Amino acid sequence: MEWLLNTAKSVLSWLGPTAILVIIVFLGLYIFWKECSRSRKNNSSVFDTYLFSVLGGILLARIIHIVIYRSEYFNNIWYWLPYEKYGDKVYLFRLLPWKLVRVWDGGLDLLYLFIGIILIQTLWTTISKKWKWSDLFPAIFLSNWAMLGLSFLLLGVLWGNDIWTKQGAILFVPYILFLILQTILVNIQKGEKREKTRYVLQVIFSIISMGSIIYVYFTLFEKELFVTIGVAIWILWGILGTIYHIISFNKKANVTIEKVSSVRHVTLPDPNKPVRLFRK
Repeated sequence: MEWLLNTAKSVLSWLGPTAILVIIVFLGLYIFWKECSRSRKNNSSVFDTYLFSVLGGILLARIIHIVIYRSEYFNNIWYWLPYEKYGDKVYLFRLLPWKLVRVWDGGLDLLYLFIGIILIQTLWTTISKKWKWSDLFPAIFLSNWAMLGLSFLLLGVLWGNDIWTKQGAILFVPYILFLILQTILVNIQKGEKREKTRYVLQVIFSIISMGSIIYVYFTLFEKELFVTIGVAIWILWGILGTIYHIISFNKKANVTIEKVSSVRHVTLPDPNKPVRLFRK
């Protein structure tokens, strides 16, 4: 086990935190796209939704990080050029306002990164795209749940932070369990039972995901104001989203489609009736 952790740490150290987050974001894109494809959503619209939500999430996460660690940013000298030169050495983006954009140094709040993604995806899909919530809820909660857990797990291994590694395992292992159960239970079902089984698993594991997030942030983290607010937003979104998902799915399941032919009934002539010929 120790050998495996050391090997993983070596690989992650070679990649660096920025590359790790990029890989996690692409993994989230795959999960989001795959879940959206079940309802035959347009691929370009799915990609646009995900792209803008990630950009919005990065912006929110950066703002929250700067607010929390404001003393590290606003005690610096303001310099209008994006670089400093001392002799032959050039230093980039070290002073205000340029230091505010150094997101590649890991200056992002992970919780608010995914909260921003969740909120923008919710507003974008329901208000702009007017997509059904029963089609989009699994894609949103599964992709962000997986990315949050994997972020803690990989960054914890990278930085040798046992607490983060434990938190990541608590968040990510239930997601793996969900995938295994979905693969087994859904594939042995047919027709409507298959979708019903998938729906039940989604509801159960949305509740489990919220429970694991509460446990991680309120037992293994210090109860800071921004952490409390962030977890409250995520849990409130999860509760409302799950309730609405149940309502939307039941409405969709109760819809029956009657097949009505658009072709008018054509009366054929009686074959026994004599045919009259007219000479003009």
